[in-house]
Amino acid sequence: MASKDELKQLLQGPIYLAPNTYLHFYNGGKLRAKFMGEPDPKDDFNSEEWIFSTNRAVTPGRENPPDKGFSKVKLPSGEIVLLQDILKEFPDETLGQKHFEKFGPNLGVLLKIFDVGDDAHIPVHWHPSPAFSQKHLNNPFGKNEAWIVIDTRPGAKAWVGFKEDIDVNEFKKWMEAQDVETMRKHMHVLEPKPRDVIYLTDGWVHSLGAGLCILEPQEPTDWNILAEWEGYPYEKEDGACGLDWDTALEAARFEAMPEDYLENYVKRTPKVIREQDGSVEEALVPDEAKKYFYATRFIVGGEIDVPDGRGFHCLVPTQGKGILRGPFGDAPISKSKSVFIPRCLPGYKIVNTGADKLEIVCCFPPELG
Repeated sequence: MASKDELKQLLQGPIYLAPNTYLHFYNGGKLRAKFMGEPDPKDDFNSEEWIFSTNRAVTPGRENPPDKGFSKVKLPSGEIVLLQDILKEFPDETLGQKHFEKFGPNLGVLLKIFDVGDDAHIPVHWHPSPAFSQKHLNNPFGKNEAWIVIDTRPGAKAWVGFKEDIDVNEFKKWMEAQDVETMRKHMHVLEPKPRDVIYLTDGWVHSLGAGLCILEPQEPTDWNILAEWEGYPYEKEDGACGLDWDTALEAARFEAMPEDYLENYVKRTPKVIREQDGSVEEALVPDEAKKYFYATRFIVGGEIDVPDGRGFHCLVPTQGKGILRGPFGDAPISKSKSVFIPRCLPGYKIVNTGADKLEIVCCFPPELG
């Protein structure tokens, strides 16, 4: 067990997050492993990497040890500990008093990478709203989310929202028959490309096809109401988050998703919010997402300041290499080197040290009023 002094050493600079993948119910992982710099990337059901998490992952049909999903860090001694151990010992330094008072020693946000392998797909499913979760799942969080496309394979597609109003009883028939083709036929089809951003609020029915590798900031739950079970290592009753199916269906949106809403709100056009010396920071999600999480992207040619007072956050480099420069010195950063910036660190610079532009996604917890 790490001592308090050992944990405190980590607060002197950015905290590197250790690899944190596990066996999932859908096949994939090749592009995730490539992104993380693992040798011999392949599809082996290690399809998700929970980068920034104080949530336990519970995967239908798989083993679910008590620390599954929780982010880990490596101490100078080489010992691996839970990030949450540091949050519990130093809540004010890591999270800030206001955040700790509301959420306890928890991040209040979840950031992960997932990759859907060849001949695989993520089932047709939907996520509950915070209000539904509070009422039926005894949890204040739903699962609003954003997809930041990291990489794709040829022919990658996703299905999002219905093109027309759907009668819930008709949907039940498709679900009972496991008629995935008909479900998808009634949904909008997307063909995401690397660097695309999609913001999906709760309730919209969706599915992700083979070939999508996504960085996903989201509310801190793993609530997935799964309308498919045939061919997966779980049964029908396991797909409803412990609810009866009539209740689970109440969390879904069966009205049509308007085309202009899809094109101009769900599919995001990043908005530049800061420029400095040939570098920019752009907002990836709308301002109203701040009650759930917030995400920006740095595109760094030379360098850009990250001012003090932003609170804690997580940085995930997606392209290039560089350093974080501050009173703590220089901390190298590149793909597979995601870092937690605790609240106690002062402002710092992101400096590009490579030939190409350095791109980093920055994930923030929910904004407190």
